Amino acid sequence: MKKLLLLNACMNRETSRTWRLCKELITLLNKDNAFEITELILEKLNLQALTSETLNIRGELLKKGALSDESFGYARQFSNADCIVVAAPLWDCGFPGIFKNYVEAISIPGIVSLYEGNGKPTGLCKAEKLYYVTTRGGSNIGDEKDLGFATIQGLCKFFGIKDVRCISAEGLDDVDKVEAIMQKAIAAIPSKL
Repeated sequence: MKKLLLLNACMNRETSRTWRLCKELITLLNKDNAFEITELILEKLNLQALTSETLNIRGELLKKGALSDESFGYARQFSNADCIVVAAPLWDCGFPGIFKNYVEAISIPGIVSLYEGNGKPTGLCKAEKLYYVTTRGGSNIGDEKDLGFATIQGLCKFFGIKDVRCISAEGLDDVDKVEAIMQKAIAAIPSKL
């Protein structure tokens, strides 16, 4: 069975519009039970940003070739997923900091990417697609101006994931139109699969 990794960077999931949109996507992706789904609720993982100390520990492990170290478990899980879904609302022009901490935790040379002799990275991830699900309060932002999505696109090139798609709803600060905007975004999901 194929593995779908769901990275949930939503806060207040019970009321999160991003999470609502993501659940609709997951239902469509897994309508034939094609995936074994693993959800990581990032705020529950206690992921910390790298510090000099943790970066140096990581460097020593990499020098020893200790890619099976438990500290690289999230990287191995990410690299081995067949499909990845990221649920992250637009947050300060990007995505929540907890997702950045996750990216730092998985960016392990030899697991998600490998540097060639000329310094050029080669992606090692087996995922065929990554779906980035987001909601935006403002309007006229679009995928092109969403720095969170732009970052994901760049990372996926580095990781070897060629098909990156954005599922989004925007203009949600207009409280009188929230439900209509959400319904339109949900209805558009099948065209983005």
